[in-house]
Amino acid sequence: MRLSDDLVRDLRRMNPWWEGEPLPVLPKTRRHLVGAIHRRLKSKLAPIVVVRGPRQIGKTIAQLHVLQDLLDRGVAPNRILRVQCDELPEIAAFSEPILRLVDWYEDAVIGKTLNKAAHQGESAYLFFDEVQSLKDWAPQLKSLVDSSTVQVLVTGSSSLCLELGRGLACRTTTIDAGTLLLTENTGD
Repeated sequence: MRLSDDLVRDLRRMNPWWEGEPLPVLPKTRRHLVGAIHRRLKSKLAPIVVVRGPRQIGKTIAQLHVLQDLLDRGVAPNRILRVQCDELPEIAAFSEPILRLVDWYEDAVIGKTLNKAAHQGESAYLFFDEVQSLKDWAPQLKSLVDSSTVQVLVTGSSSLCLELGRGLACRTTTIDAGTLLLTENTGD
């Protein structure tokens, strides 16, 4: 799949670890959510972990903490794709944007299909932040996890629950992210 140069530049900016660059500096205090996400990913109870909740409560930062932890544990940088869905207006015009981005990722970044990578012991992690900003995201994720061995973490608003019931049964495990707890709010 051919993407515009601007979109490729944006995707590379969202995934600086592909080029050996660090993530943005993250707060030292971690949401309890980070541990919950790790437990769900590790259990492989479902191929999609959904973190939903109101805006501005730390879902994106928790996602970045999980991503950094994967890198720190030795997951190869090219095995992690992160897409900030609400910052890429160009993909809204795509038919099936998630599937098109994954096609590009397979070709341009990992150089093989997700399934081939998994068979070689190199399973990929896909992070889609604010996924509800994409049209028909749920059927695309269903298609993706039904045909590929991959772990997916999606975050978004509480309205995600409306889409979850439409075809993603048995494919998701959901974490409801509430407001910050007192032990999570240290003023970093």
